[in-house]
Amino acid sequence: MVDCLNRLFRFDEAQNLIYEYEKSNKPSFFMNTSLLSGARNNRNRNLSEMIYRRMKFLFPDEKQDLVSGVVLLSNMYASVGEHELAKSFRYNQMKELRTKVKVGFTWTEVKGQLAEFAVHDRSHPKSSQIFAELDRLTSELIANGYKCDAS
Repeated sequence: MVDCLNRLFRFDEAQNLIYEYEKSNKPSFFMNTSLLSGARNNRNRNLSEMIYRRMKFLFPDEKQDLVSGVVLLSNMYASVGEHELAKSFRYNQMKELRTKVKVGFTWTEVKGQLAEFAVHDRSHPKSSQIFAELDRLTSELIANGYKCDAS
């Protein structure tokens, strides 16, 4: 429900839903992360910062989980052009949390065979062809009006 309200930019209602939930339940890291994600997508700096501070207060021992909040908030800073702040925030928070971002993986099935990819991994035997096709698709998307958000 929080995600649905986020997509409608109804952040006050999403926050109220979380507060009501927490009156009779343990705070939910995932509900708060969803709200932070919505604030990031809307480039709402004040709300993003407030939610991240709240997450650090509510979940101080969930260091590996808080990494997602660090990434979301630093991406929000980058999306509004605050690249130096994004970089320093991410560096300082990761140092404070004493953890690292886990490598992301994705899987896809092609012609009945499962292919696994890791972020920035070019060890796949066909990686040059895969990235060439990715570049071609990206160019086609941009030619058709797609606006890339590099944050």
